[in-house]
Amino acid sequence: MNKEIMTVNISIQRIKSPIVNIMWMGLLLLTALIAPLQAQDPPDTLSVILEPINVEATHSSVTMDDAAISVSSFRRSAEDLTSRRASTLDEITFTLPGIWINNRENHALGERLTVRGMGWRSQFGVRGIQVILDDIPLTVADGQTIMNMIDPAMVHSVELLRGPSATFWGNSSGGVLFLRTRPPYDDETPQYRYRGYLGSYNTMKHEAQFSRLMNGVRWNAYGSYYKSDGFRDHSQSELIRGGVSAGFDLSENTRMEARAAYSGMPYAEHPGSLPEQEAEETPRNARQLFADANAGKKFHQWMAAASLYRDFNSGLLTLTSHHSIRDLHNPLPFAYIQVDRHAGGARATYNFNDLPFQLQFGGELKWQRDDRLETNFNENAPGEPGNSIQVEQLEKVGNQALFTQAVIPYGSFSFSAGLRADRMRFSAEDEIESETGSRTFTTLNPGLGITYKLSNARIFGNLSTSFESPTTTEFKNRPTGETGFNQDLNPERTVGLESGIRGYIRDAGLEYDVTLFGMRVRDLIIGFENEEGRSFFRNEGRTRHTGLESQFNLQIHSNLSLKWMYTYLNVQFRDGEFKGNQVPGVTPHRFAATTTLNLGAHTIGFDVEWVGKYYTNSENSVANDPYMLLNGRWMFDGFSFSNWKFQPFLTLNNILNTRYNSSVAINAFGGRYFEPGSNRNFQGGFSIHIQ
Repeated sequence: MNKEIMTVNISIQRIKSPIVNIMWMGLLLLTALIAPLQAQDPPDTLSVILEPINVEATHSSVTMDDAAISVSSFRRSAEDLTSRRASTLDEITFTLPGIWINNRENHALGERLTVRGMGWRSQFGVRGIQVILDDIPLTVADGQTIMNMIDPAMVHSVELLRGPSATFWGNSSGGVLFLRTRPPYDDETPQYRYRGYLGSYNTMKHEAQFSRLMNGVRWNAYGSYYKSDGFRDHSQSELIRGGVSAGFDLSENTRMEARAAYSGMPYAEHPGSLPEQEAEETPRNARQLFADANAGKKFHQWMAAASLYRDFNSGLLTLTSHHSIRDLHNPLPFAYIQVDRHAGGARATYNFNDLPFQLQFGGELKWQRDDRLETNFNENAPGEPGNSIQVEQLEKVGNQALFTQAVIPYGSFSFSAGLRADRMRFSAEDEIESETGSRTFTTLNPGLGITYKLSNARIFGNLSTSFESPTTTEFKNRPTGETGFNQDLNPERTVGLESGIRGYIRDAGLEYDVTLFGMRVRDLIIGFENEEGRSFFRNEGRTRHTGLESQFNLQIHSNLSLKWMYTYLNVQFRDGEFKGNQVPGVTPHRFAATTTLNLGAHTIGFDVEWVGKYYTNSENSVANDPYMLLNGRWMFDGFSFSNWKFQPFLTLNNILNTRYNSSVAINAFGGRYFEPGSNRNFQGGFSIHIQ
């Protein structure tokens, strides 16, 4: 096998579209309308909403006040942590603009996540988006992210970067989702918390969390057990998850934090996707081919990380390292796949604090080692490996990077700039053919931004870039059936332009966030399937992404709040076989809202989500119909005894019993695009808090 070295230089190019001009005109008009309202508020109200806190998802000293990027963040309330089921991540992110998480209701595949249309092609796991849990990157060197490590019910805070972010995170950074399970350490935070519930489809879950400051050590630990038969046939699953972290001071100017996490899936059945008529008429059916093969997934995964913070007179030195181990068994109709993965990395940054501006230098290393074995499907023992070896190879990925970022204040303005250089090397050692192949990529990703501060708002604009390499799985799956890496598959390259305004109108009790953006992607990676369900990939050409993101939080009364979001997104093929078509799996319109009403000891909440029509294949010949979901929840807060509290709750999902497809399998073979969502269902349980 020939060795190929390829250099990719990301250049900043003009996004040619009349829509972009309309975007800028619209933003100027919006600013003109809002600015007078801002002037009515005294300057000291700035700290109410735009607090000078760091944007953790940038891994830098950039603050919310100076960030020339579209960023959303929120901390979940105590009522939300108790009454919201949060069995999948979409339940806590559905009101965030820009991000769309599809609950496939299939733990063998996990959620499908897109940000501004990036990540659309993923058939399992997540592609193109960085996901970080408690400072541990879940996205490994080749760009894959496995979401099963996250228990959404344990997530206390969420932060989202909604645009290209390679300046901060390098490969596969079309957006960044940063999650924390650690609650705040204050007098109102429960030291111990248990929650359990039962519900439809024989679903049960137990959760426990411990948070306490003891002898100068900040402890946080959690664990959960989940089991369900699932809405569809052949969709049973069992999940065990847990984590622990400890933060402590080594000296007056040195602090350390250590974290560990585990996720285990003893089994998760894979029902497959269905054709349109079957998904409509018999949505609980599984695809017979998958049921006969006992298709599914089981795995164990361990992760650990450590961070050291050292204050010097001139600045802050941060050193972090992380390591993960994953043991995967994945029986499918076409093969039994086993992967033993070791992955990790290290990062060092220095933030200067004695300069008249913010400045950071740093470097990062990432590595990944996948020992892959694929055998034939054992027809005599479904779900077990056969004796014929199809693939046996060792896949390695290495990533080295250097970066710098600066933020320069100038009166009400703030200017930012960043630059990151990455080198990536993929290699495969084929044990069957005794061959070795490799691919090497180098990229340079700049970013520029500007912010302007009003009394209670910030206006920002930026130009940013990102790149996304094919993953080892995408490199490996060659349409010719050969082993090794696909030598014709190249990385995607993205350049993005955005501008927005984020602020607060005190007299109206309104917080708002409006952003207009445009992106262009080159060398788009597109997937397609064969009749057995195996996916293959190729570069298609260019796509153009333009849109509007808006979010509003309104405190109507001290006991009544309303939050709503609307996202418009137009993603179109610009050349190639599908020129002029819409990119599949991306809805142009999405609206979501949630309201919470406190009536004495009772808390009642309602969520609504409307998803517009979108296509399931690149030919745009089949579409998923629009749908609306209505969910409700109730909690009683009236049982308190000394230092502990008992809170029963009830959730009712899909109240209108809408027949809909929660996700689609993009470009699936034989028109089997649809993954049906569940009918009306409920969960009931209780929570116990101990101070």
